[in-house]
Amino acid sequence: MTKRSLSPDPASTKRRIKSLPIEKRPFKIINLDEGDLVHQTCLAVHGQCQEFDYAADTNFVSVSSSSMLDRAQTVNHWPLSKGQWKALVMLAPGTNTLVFKLHHAGGISASQQITVNYIPLLQLPPLHLAVLVAKDSALLVDCPPAKYGGISTAHSTVDAAISKLRMSAYMWQALTAEDFRQKGLGRRSFRLEEEWSPNTTMQTEHQATPGTGSHMGTAAKVHIIRSDKTVAELRDADVAQQNPRGRDRDALHRYFEAALAKSGPPFESSCRPVVAGLILDAHYSTEQSMIMGHAALGCHKPDGISLGIFGSHLTYSWPRFLEEVPACLTDMAPTGDTVGNDNGECDTMRGACFVGQGAFLREVGHAFGAGHTMGIMARGYSKTWAMNFISHETNNATENEAKWDLQDALKFKLLPHFALPGDEPMSNDFRLANVRVEVDFGLDSPDIMSMEGVYPEGLKVSCTAGLAQVKIENGPNDPLNHDFINDEDEKGGCTRLSYDRIRERFDQNHPLRVTAIGMNGRLAIVDDLWARLNERPYIMIPGSNVALRKQSVRSEDL
Repeated sequence: MTKRSLSPDPASTKRRIKSLPIEKRPFKIINLDEGDLVHQTCLAVHGQCQEFDYAADTNFVSVSSSSMLDRAQTVNHWPLSKGQWKALVMLAPGTNTLVFKLHHAGGISASQQITVNYIPLLQLPPLHLAVLVAKDSALLVDCPPAKYGGISTAHSTVDAAISKLRMSAYMWQALTAEDFRQKGLGRRSFRLEEEWSPNTTMQTEHQATPGTGSHMGTAAKVHIIRSDKTVAELRDADVAQQNPRGRDRDALHRYFEAALAKSGPPFESSCRPVVAGLILDAHYSTEQSMIMGHAALGCHKPDGISLGIFGSHLTYSWPRFLEEVPACLTDMAPTGDTVGNDNGECDTMRGACFVGQGAFLREVGHAFGAGHTMGIMARGYSKTWAMNFISHETNNATENEAKWDLQDALKFKLLPHFALPGDEPMSNDFRLANVRVEVDFGLDSPDIMSMEGVYPEGLKVSCTAGLAQVKIENGPNDPLNHDFINDEDEKGGCTRLSYDRIRERFDQNHPLRVTAIGMNGRLAIVDDLWARLNERPYIMIPGSNVALRKQSVRSEDL
């Protein structure tokens, strides 16, 4: 019998699937080192882990924390996505032991323990939190039916509003510190005025037996400020910011500031307070399809009360406790027709949380002195707010726009609220130093002509306070950023780019916009560098290395 070799069926060969290699990444923390020293209560922790392709519903990271004096540990769960995870941790003064565990398919795949030292800087001025209440207020806030519940889970009471404002402020604090760290400016943020009170930042502690050690704790203080205005006066359509026919749409900011000043310290002008103010009696009027008693306004007064205000109409979507943060940032449930859809971006609970917390922080940014720049100050929070706090499949954007613009961050760094130990004293000359962007034609250089006959001209950017960034934009191409914050070679505050390199790199058919930022937050902009470069103050004599300066010549015969 003749043996025949069997050739494989071409069709079956095509059906063979080659297994793809899986990148095995260790479970680790990527933005925090063992024994790090921090100065804010709420800390954002970022990490990476193995990317799982199954049992997605069982994958999460648990975080437990304990301080030197705590016996019981609190545990919180945070989602992971595509091998990345993020978590928020509440710290206690002193040494904190943090334990992170990776859960998968009902078991613990990996764990990591790290210690963090938290030293609050009580000598620095805080960000104050305040709630403005009308003199006849019912002490309730807007709440859609989906958020109704018993007393223990209420989202519409003044107590809930206080808890939500407190938790939001801690989230702002963590966001700011991590953003500054990523910018190379150190993990710095504002501190919050804290007091000994029932602790609402953790649900397990808030629901503990009243009077016990776990029920009480140090938490951000929220001032209740009574207004001399009635609910009707606060909800007057003429003072509603969203009313295009309103005759006094800045009035709510004045009302709030006056009530703060009347309440006394720490809100006297001499105290120079910076305040995040929530208007409790904001309300969506279904009859007028308008949010009443609300204004998103912020103002920085170096010699008075710096105040950023926002209405309470979206607080129903904010977390009260740390445990609620992931759920509030991923809740796609519709908000319904009984509450306001601010700017058309609040049709889901998650969207309402993004806009509410982000827009409020934007006004706080104004109170700290930020202008209408990019990032948070340009409403970058409306789509990417959650990316600062969680890794989740619903975070579809590739770039997080809910961050501070570099110019604003550098301005904040000048304030005492954002100081860190070891900061060098800043002189008035440092604060006021301007950024200069100029074309250097080298006419005053002793080496006016190189051996090759190439004229030493180019772009010169300088600032005596130091350079932070130079950005060059050219048509539809992506901007070219030169970052100097951690560049030891640019400590002198001057950089130069030759004209030849500029011509080789960029398209002369499009304007060449140059934006330079100094380490003091000062800004200089050249809208079209090509126009300046073409205005050479010299003429080259053909066939020689002679350069003639241009001079104005005037004659009646010409």
